[in-house]
Amino acid sequence: MAARQLGIGGSDVAAILGMDTHGGALRVWLEKTGQAPSRSDARLERAARRGHRLEGLVAEFFAEETGLTVLDSPGTLQHVGHPHWIANPDRLTAAPGDTAQEDLGVLECKTRTWRSAQSEGWSGDEAPDRPAIQGHWYLTVSGYSHAHVAGLIDDDLVWWRLERDDELCAMLADAVDRFWHDHVIPGIPPAPDGTTATTDLLSRLWAGREEATVEVDPVETTLLTQRRRELRDRISVLDAELTTVENRMRQTLADAEVASIGGREIYSWRQNGQFAAARFRAAEPQLAAEYTRLAPAVDAKRLAADHPETYRKYRARVLRAPSEG
Repeated sequence: MAARQLGIGGSDVAAILGMDTHGGALRVWLEKTGQAPSRSDARLERAARRGHRLEGLVAEFFAEETGLTVLDSPGTLQHVGHPHWIANPDRLTAAPGDTAQEDLGVLECKTRTWRSAQSEGWSGDEAPDRPAIQGHWYLTVSGYSHAHVAGLIDDDLVWWRLERDDELCAMLADAVDRFWHDHVIPGIPPAPDGTTATTDLLSRLWAGREEATVEVDPVETTLLTQRRRELRDRISVLDAELTTVENRMRQTLADAEVASIGGREIYSWRQNGQFAAARFRAAEPQLAAEYTRLAPAVDAKRLAADHPETYRKYRARVLRAPSEG
């Protein structure tokens, strides 16, 4: 982990390019400059442990299916001419019988659930974007000619071979160099992106000082607030148009649940959504009472009265402009 802080690794490149939903360039900058806030996400931590423990199994299955020789990772690779280029490949590959190991390749091992694989594009003729970028970055650092991306999707193994693309490697190198020299070395943070992960990061980065005020650049702030109003207006219009389209689809279905063309399902309106508890209680109070149970809940009002500072610590920060009320 200390070595990874000395440069840009494969998992960082996708984030710098805005292709990682778990964090963007700002998160990478904070980590490399030692300013990243500690984050505790049980789901992500569990997924990371799962992936690490299953890495060897993915490599074993890959070797069995391809016939390639799979070698243990050499650890952290660092480019001689560009010390901030680093790579931590999961495994290396060699052709069977290649005792000299002159044509080494990189193997990136991933594990995904069926649902996450669908959302990330683990199908088709090309490897998913994030692991493909990671693989090409390892080729940029190592100088090897090819890489493989292998993924264990529930019980199914899928894999792709990535041939070295010198033009793509040069583009990645340029992006990493600009990020390192323009932001990390001078300590200048990059502009935040629009991912939910970055929004969460910014909300945890600073504890707001109550009623504290900071002077901001009038030109930049005017442009930002004006652009925000324009986008919110557009979102309102698009939301209304989307609802109109969806209501026409609902009207077409009436009491049917599935719309089909030639026997193929096109869209559905199934009664399998969130249970309307409030409507159920109002319509059938006796039955609702029978199925009502007590659940533990934080008494936020009493906490605010007894421990106002602690209560404030865990309140979300809300961005508002005065004209919005």
